[in-house]
Amino acid sequence: MVDICDPMIRIGFIGCGSISHTHVLRLSRLEEGEAEIRGLCDINIENAKRLMKTVNRFRNISPEPLTEKNLYSDYLRMLDSLELDALIVCTPHALHYEHVMAGLRRGLHVLVEKPMALSVKHAEEMRDVAEKNGLILAVGYQRHFQPEYFYAREVVRSGRIGEPHFILAWLTQDLRRAVGMRSWYLNPKLSGGGQVICSGTHLNDIVLWITGAEPRRVKAFMDLEGANVEMYATLSVELSNGALASISLLGDSPEIAVREEIRIWCSRGAIFVKEGRVYIQEKGGDLIMVPRENLPTPPSPSPDVNFVRAILGREECLVPAQCGVNATRLEQMAYQDARPIPSNLKPYILSSE
Repeated sequence: MVDICDPMIRIGFIGCGSISHTHVLRLSRLEEGEAEIRGLCDINIENAKRLMKTVNRFRNISPEPLTEKNLYSDYLRMLDSLELDALIVCTPHALHYEHVMAGLRRGLHVLVEKPMALSVKHAEEMRDVAEKNGLILAVGYQRHFQPEYFYAREVVRSGRIGEPHFILAWLTQDLRRAVGMRSWYLNPKLSGGGQVICSGTHLNDIVLWITGAEPRRVKAFMDLEGANVEMYATLSVELSNGALASISLLGDSPEIAVREEIRIWCSRGAIFVKEGRVYIQEKGGDLIMVPRENLPTPPSPSPDVNFVRAILGREECLVPAQCGVNATRLEQMAYQDARPIPSNLKPYILSSE
C-alpha cells in the first residue's frame, strides 16, 4: 500500500508483450516522483528484457535503471519479492482474473488491459474484492481520455439534447494483421473470443459509458470467416435506460488500422463522433462540427496516468471496474445469444463461471 511519507507509486508489470510498451510510454508522461516501475514479469524473459530497455529510457519512472534483477518469469515470485503498490496486467484475456486477483489479494491497486474478464462472475468478483479492500481496479479503456468521447458523454449526460433513444456504432480493422506478435488473440483458449472482445470491447464500453446505461437484452449474430474466433459480429442491444443500440464489429477489413464511428440520437437532438471529430445537432437546427479547441480536456491523457493519480488521491478514476463489468456483461450476453456458436468457442466464452 502507499506510504504517505513516500508517495511514489511502485509499479510492477505482469505481461511484457507489445501492449506493455504502450503503457510505459503513457506512464512516461507522469511528473517526476509520482511513480516508478520496480519489476517486470513475463513467461518469456526476452519480452521482459525488451520492456526493460523501454522503461530505462525514462528517468522520471525509473530513477534507478532496471537491471535483470528486476525481471521475473514467475509472477508470484515477483509479487513476493518486491515491495509494490500497484500492478499493470497486460497478459492474454483468459489470464486476467488470475493475475488481477493475485494483486488485489496482496493489497495492490491494479490496472488491467481490456477486456477486464471473460465472465460476469469473474468481473464482479474482481470489482467486489477491490472495493472491499479500498483498492483501485481500473480497466484500460483509453477512449475515456479522448476529448471527443469525453465531450459526447458530457453532452448526453447533461440532458442538453434530451434522453438517448438510439445509438449506432461500428468499428472495423484487419484483426489478423493488427494482432501481429499477439497471435494469441486468434486462439480462443487465450483470447476467449474475437472482434467482440478484442478491439470491439472498446466500442461496447464507450456506448455504455457515454449513455450511462447497462445492457438489458442482446441479440447477436457472428461469423468466424475461417478463423477460430469471430471476425464479424452485429449486436442489437436494449439498454437499461430504454435506448436501443446497434453495434457492428468487423475484423476482416482491407485496412489494418481501427476505424470507428458512434452516432447517438436523443429526444432533442443528436451527437456524432467520427475519426476524432464531433458533430452536434439540436432538434430543428443544422449539423455543426464542434471545433477541436472547444472540446474539454480530460483530467489525464491516458488510463495509466489517471490510475497513478487516482491512487495518489489527485484524480477520480475514469475507468473504474464497473465499466469493465458492464462491458463484460454485454459481451457475455452476446456470445450466449449467438446461435449456433462454433464448438471450439463454447468452453471459453459461454460459461457463466
